[in-house]
Amino acid sequence: MELQSLIYLFVGVSFTIYFGLALWTKSTSTKDFYIAKNSFNPVINGLSIAVDFMSAVTFVALIGIVVHLATDGTAYILGFTGGFVLLSLLVVPYLRKFGKFSISEFFATRYYSGFIKRLTIFIIILVSFIYISAQMKAIGIVFARIFQIDKDIALIIAIIIAFLYSLIGGIRQMNYTQIAQYIIILFAFLTPAFYLSYELVEVFLPQLALFSKTTFAFDSGVQTIEKGTYLLHALNSALGDFGFSYTSSSDLFNIFTISLSLMLGVAVLPHILVKFISTPSVKASRESVFWAMIFIAILYSSIASIAALSKVNIYKNVQNVEYEEFINSNSKQNSGKWLKTWEDIKYVEFNDLNKNERIDVNPSNRNELSINSDVLTLINPEIANLPNWTIALILAGALAASLSTLTGLFIVISSHLPINKRGTKRKVLEKFLILSTIILASYFYIPNLSIVNLVAISFGILASTIFPTLILGIYTKFINKTGAIFGMIFSLLFTLIYIIYFLYINPNENSYLFGISPFGIGIFGAILNTIIAIIVSKFTKKVPEEIIEFIDKLQNFKELEVKNNQNKESL
Repeated sequence: MELQSLIYLFVGVSFTIYFGLALWTKSTSTKDFYIAKNSFNPVINGLSIAVDFMSAVTFVALIGIVVHLATDGTAYILGFTGGFVLLSLLVVPYLRKFGKFSISEFFATRYYSGFIKRLTIFIIILVSFIYISAQMKAIGIVFARIFQIDKDIALIIAIIIAFLYSLIGGIRQMNYTQIAQYIIILFAFLTPAFYLSYELVEVFLPQLALFSKTTFAFDSGVQTIEKGTYLLHALNSALGDFGFSYTSSSDLFNIFTISLSLMLGVAVLPHILVKFISTPSVKASRESVFWAMIFIAILYSSIASIAALSKVNIYKNVQNVEYEEFINSNSKQNSGKWLKTWEDIKYVEFNDLNKNERIDVNPSNRNELSINSDVLTLINPEIANLPNWTIALILAGALAASLSTLTGLFIVISSHLPINKRGTKRKVLEKFLILSTIILASYFYIPNLSIVNLVAISFGILASTIFPTLILGIYTKFINKTGAIFGMIFSLLFTLIYIIYFLYINPNENSYLFGISPFGIGIFGAILNTIIAIIVSKFTKKVPEEIIEFIDKLQNFKELEVKNNQNKESL
């Protein structure tokens, strides 16, 4: 079947499945919207958590950023996966024991303050807004490719689809639809990887590709890399011709800070934590985490290999080909129609710098082919001339990953909106605010920022504000409400000012304070938060005895009766 027809078929069938399951399991009450049945299977819940965790960031953009940054890109892989481990060990058991899986509710009880609850809600909505912006950009890219239209028009379609999806979304529906979404994501992500791995290194499992040998000799633009060279050695040789390396880091300090910042942010992701309401006990929560880690590992274990294969894929199929002949080719082998398609929607650009009418691919400033890092995963099957159905499948998978996470984010925002009305008026106002959020998030713009970078900012804000306050609240007894509030406010201001200044006002890497990237500033905000909270708590009123007793029970997993002590006083 012709490619465009297959794309419409695959995407149409996947949408029918999602909307059909969502309508079939539609929430009939507010409780159903926010909470799944308590008897829900931890395996299914773990699968649902995994789908939310992976999102468009993993599916669409992560491989591109690793290809672009090489070893430096491992900061994002380590940060995302390491954060999930922290979430499962340090956060989930205690918040599940608390009984109300909302960070703002926990803070209101632990820090006996209504003000800190409102501050937390503001931070959660801010972070969710940025996260939604990343998902909307991914959906816009997919629709631009599906309909082969300008990305601005595609974004309008994305807004409409996202809003329609929000109308039928709830926790109960999510757990059902995400079973289908995970299956689609799994096959869509790994099927092209299997093809690439076998074609380029003759190994069926992409996870093993890094340790395998190339099946062909390829032109690096300076030399021909011999057939049978180990994949990483071949990449190092190719990039070494231009003064770069694929396997050595250029900035270990920022790899470390970005990884830590992402870890702390992932550990308190609101749309992930809300999923644990669906489990009937702490034990079931831990089982959900275990299964989620397995489902996540299946995909994440292949990312480094796919990134390396992607780089070789470009060298093999694009390097030193004649541009006009390439884009007009009707032959099945080495067809370059994809290049013209992605050029038209403005995510790929060819600039014939040396005027030889051929495409020269290299990482230097003489590179003639620019591929937006956010689209490399989607382009891979087309570059490799894989079967048309794999191209259609990967677009369907990208939509599944984006929409599943959007649903969780919409629920988080809905549950935190300061709306006092009830019934139909509340629903109408809630949907209006959700639509406004979608539109504003879709057009939220930071110059030259990829989807992964955008998400890293939201995680950095969580890392500097929510994470240290939560950990201090669970594991210490002397941090009082004043210390927690001051710590959160000052760390939030510090992080936002640093990010805004170095991304909008002075976006020059050479001017970063002590070389700290805005994407890794969250770890320093967390340190600042902790120091301020400790100092202020030492010189202000002690924590009440009933709160100390509450912490004792929480830490020791005794029977915990949570009193809704949400003191409305502020500072």
